[in-house]
Amino acid sequence: MKKKGINIEIRSEEVQEILTRAPHALVRWGITVFFSVLAMFFIGGCFFKYPDVISSSITITTEHPPAWIVARGNGKIREVYHQDRDSVKEGSIIAVLDNPAKTADAMWLKRELKNYVSTDSIVNIIRFTENLSLGSMQNAYASFLKALTNYHNFQSLNLYQQKIEATQQELHEYRNYIRHLNKQIELDGEQVQIASIIHQREKKLFEEGLIAQSEYEEARHAYLNKQREREQLITSLSSAKIQEAQLQQSIISTQMEQIREANNLDIALKTTYNELLVSINDWELNYLFVSPASGILSYNHIWQKNQNVNGGDRVFSIVSKNTGSIIGKMKLPTNGSGKVIPGQRINISVTGYPYMEFGFLTGRVVSVSLLADEESTYTVTVSLPQDLCTSYNKTLKFKGELLGTAEVITDERSITERLFSPLRYLWKKYL
Repeated sequence: MKKKGINIEIRSEEVQEILTRAPHALVRWGITVFFSVLAMFFIGGCFFKYPDVISSSITITTEHPPAWIVARGNGKIREVYHQDRDSVKEGSIIAVLDNPAKTADAMWLKRELKNYVSTDSIVNIIRFTENLSLGSMQNAYASFLKALTNYHNFQSLNLYQQKIEATQQELHEYRNYIRHLNKQIELDGEQVQIASIIHQREKKLFEEGLIAQSEYEEARHAYLNKQREREQLITSLSSAKIQEAQLQQSIISTQMEQIREANNLDIALKTTYNELLVSINDWELNYLFVSPASGILSYNHIWQKNQNVNGGDRVFSIVSKNTGSIIGKMKLPTNGSGKVIPGQRINISVTGYPYMEFGFLTGRVVSVSLLADEESTYTVTVSLPQDLCTSYNKTLKFKGELLGTAEVITDERSITERLFSPLRYLWKKYL
């Protein structure tokens, strides 16, 4: 009879003591409480939400913001034409940077060129003078004067037309000459015909022996002379017609040369005219401070003559009289820009007004630019309270432009969603 196997498990006394003793109540309830609290934390995290905040710089301005006039070169202010807070019109000259040209001469030349008519060369050559101090524009002006003088001389002397008229007169005389030759040939043809009749009659009489041979030879000689004279007239007529054709060709060639010369002079004049305009525009860009719009002039770094400026300095600004609504322009970084949508709230701390004392402005996102700029930032347009009243009921003084820091309040997310977002990302990516 086969015996059943008996499994004997032998443990140490310490293990036996643990297995035979019941767990302490604190341990049993502590685990329960821990997992209960953990469960309550996750459940509560589904209800507690808070938003992300995206911070960036913001400029508070208007729909028609101040226009800055920036220096494009280094130097001293030579002339100032308007005082601070003056009303100026678009295109008004505010100041002039020191340069070799006389401003009055350059402005006079610009006005004259504006009224310039290229076809009126006689008036234009009198209008423009060489006694101008134009600095960097002098060479362009000299080329323009030279081209204008050449064009004026071409029109006033009119040498090609005189040559054409002389050739036409010669052609007229040749045509009269050809007409006379035709008449001579016609008359000479009758004489040849008469000489031929006489020759035939004398020949017949000579053959019949009625006249002497000398009489016949005399008649024949007269007939041949008339034929020779006729051939000479025909040759002269052919030569005259060849000369007529040559004169006609000469007139056509002269007319073509006249047109070619006129076109060349006209092109040269227009080219130097345009180059002079470009030279004046370059001079204005480099040395003139011109108002880009109508409004109120505001001094920034400059308030008198002989002050130095550097390229890139904001020297003056023009504040529009009709500024429109107050808005904000925010530079939004690429990171997190997808969360920003129209309608979201923005808290703005204005530079110069400590938020602990004055509070902050509250605005709303109006629009976000479709594309990022060269600095990889998006432009966000923000609507603001027109009285610039802060959260502390204090009104900020608006002077055309304010700077600050903006915080965009994006959509809220729960704590649980934030905790599980990394796990969900790993799950979707690797599983």
